[in-house]
Amino acid sequence: MISARRAAREAALLILFAADARNDKQIGDVSGPLDAFRAHLSHDDEVLGDLFAEGEEEPPAGLLRRARAILEPEGQWAFVERLVRGVEAHSKAIDELIGRSSLNWKLPRMSRVDRCVLRMATFELAFEADVPSRATLNEAIEIAKRYGAEDSGKFVNGILDRIAQDLERV
Repeated sequence: MISARRAAREAALLILFAADARNDKQIGDVSGPLDAFRAHLSHDDEVLGDLFAEGEEEPPAGLLRRARAILEPEGQWAFVERLVRGVEAHSKAIDELIGRSSLNWKLPRMSRVDRCVLRMATFELAFEADVPSRATLNEAIEIAKRYGAEDSGKFVNGILDRIAQDLERV
């Protein structure tokens, strides 16, 4: 079972992915995807099982209860919302940082998963000083490996390392 913080980051990734798809590769208004996830998907056993169970065939009922508790306002939902709203609020600066650190790839050419993982982690590196940079990088790499293509972990690692160095967060 994944940690509550990892699950919150993965939930934020799903929301950012929907916002990116809705706004043609840009992060615009995240309210729709954020509200939809909160209202519907967080009550969907299949989605919660995929998000929290890490490949188990049938998630146990205890896991689904824990998942719902994590996504409650008194759980990790505030962190999910902070990530999503933070990416939205700082999207221009975040995309500029990623663009400067991505040597051969323009943001629109990146896969949607990689782009969203990079945006979320860049937000943490640039605007969330209380989150250790090593934790941000490790989580982003693992999430990219789980949801992205075969080389997504390496791709995300390379760009985030440059961003962390640029921000002097290493």
